[in-house]
Amino acid sequence: MRRGLAYGWLAVRRRSRVLALPAATVATGAFLLVLVVGLLPGLRTQEFGDMSRASVVIAVLVLLVGAVEVAIAATRSVVQRTREIGVLSAFGVPYRTIVWGLLAEPVATAAAGAAAGALLGLAATAGMALGGLADVPFLPGIALLGALAAVSAATLAAAAASAVPAWRAARRPPLASLTD
Repeated sequence: MRRGLAYGWLAVRRRSRVLALPAATVATGAFLLVLVVGLLPGLRTQEFGDMSRASVVIAVLVLLVGAVEVAIAATRSVVQRTREIGVLSAFGVPYRTIVWGLLAEPVATAAAGAAAGALLGLAATAGMALGGLADVPFLPGIALLGALAAVSAATLAAAAASAVPAWRAARRPPLASLTD
């Protein structure tokens, strides 16, 4: 597992430019989710019940779209690295190690993007509440819960969406991978 993760980290570093847009989309979703969850107590007291639910749904959808975008980029990476995966298989690298290596890229991208967006969301929520831009109390516990939910949801969604392509690529016979 450790070698697979090291291999995946190298892939993340090589492909960082390609992964910037998916990470930014995940960061946007995490930012929106933390902002909405952080301001939710104030929205509920101001009779925005339907609006607050809709805002949460929209923020979650943006977050999940970002995670799926990360998974699409990872699937594209798997297709582009077919020969590389075939060489690893031919040299006897266990398929589980290859799967871990292929999953490291989308999970790291989604986690990094969500963490960055969550931190910005926490800062924006605190700034709006404490600076008087929003007539809501700042409840750091609720905002942190939203940040944790955003990072967890994005990471799990990216891993789940990327698992099948990674598994298929790792289980493919080496000769089939090398001749494509």
